[in-house]
Amino acid sequence: MFGRKESEKPVETYTSPAKVQSTQIRTLISEGCKFEGNLFSPGSTKIDGIVRGNLTGESGLIIGEKGSIEGDIMSIEVTIYGIVKGNVKADKLEVKKGGKIYGDVKINQLVMEPGGIFTGHCMMNEEKPPVKSEAFNIPKEIKPEMKKEGKIDENVQIKKF
Repeated sequence: MFGRKESEKPVETYTSPAKVQSTQIRTLISEGCKFEGNLFSPGSTKIDGIVRGNLTGESGLIIGEKGSIEGDIMSIEVTIYGIVKGNVKADKLEVKKGGKIYGDVKINQLVMEPGGIFTGHCMMNEEKPPVKSEAFNIPKEIKPEMKKEGKIDENVQIKKF
């Protein structure tokens, strides 16, 4: 009575991330286009054509399924569906199914989907542990209670310079 009927089953749809982000794309090199030279883009960029040269972006960079890059990439976020032959420096790198990268990467985050290919070296920035300030709290004089509490070794001597 209150259940769903067979004809009312929900329809599942898949929307490619590249299509979702297309509304935010400011620069597009479409399929069939060839570009030689270095390219700088202040906004999100999608490459579906062929680029021979270095790419620098202040925002996101998407290499589409038909996109091919021969050069180095430096951007905040790089998503690869196509082919990149060159080094990548980014905060976040995503290699999607069918995406291929041949080169070294220097990144903070790496996302590899099954079916993505990465051939090269990866250097990830490490988070440095916070320095404990206690390590630098050197007493100016040794008090007897410090030795009793085990804070200072019996053999430690403090010299004033």
